[in-house]
Amino acid sequence: MKRFFWFSILLILIFAACSSSDSGAECKDGICISIEIDGPVQALKPARFTILIKSQKDINELPVGLEVFPGVAISDIEKIPENAKPIYQDKTLYDWLINTKGGEEYSFVGQIILSKPTVSYGIFSYTILAFFSQPEFGRVTDSVTIYLDADGNQVDENQAKMELGTEFPIAPTPPLDLTIVPETPMPTVAWPTETPLPSPTLPAYP
Repeated sequence: MKRFFWFSILLILIFAACSSSDSGAECKDGICISIEIDGPVQALKPARFTILIKSQKDINELPVGLEVFPGVAISDIEKIPENAKPIYQDKTLYDWLINTKGGEEYSFVGQIILSKPTVSYGIFSYTILAFFSQPEFGRVTDSVTIYLDADGNQVDENQAKMELGTEFPIAPTPPLDLTIVPETPMPTVAWPTETPLPSPTLPAYP
């Protein structure tokens, strides 16, 4: 029993050492990343995002990035850590290198804009993704999916998934005892061709 108790304490310490303020943080090799979006979100209006990164150890030039997918644009970067430097940026992708110190948390803050749906019905999803990468294991990501209705207003995730999972109605099938008679084409009528009347023969002029 005592062994189980100490094992539980050890697990708690391991998870606590790599935890961010977002319970949905993704961690690998002692490095954690999370992304949060301030809501509610509305199409065509800026929405603030926050990326949090934390490491158990000092790392030089840790690659950290933000990627958004079609329908989303990065409109502004408000704040990055002093020890981070940008290496690439456009409307859908930002990359930084950051020098981390073990146990410290760093934040990247900015704004995104979601485009308005182009049709008048349905639920639309938009994805915003934060990541870090290391040569040993590749890229680790944490993402947020935002759902908007046709008017561009944010929809609760559970409600959105219910509506997205609803199948389209199936066309009714005819009763089994119903006999379908194929259409009969109309008969073609052959009209007689006109025969020219004989021309009268006039007597020869004397």
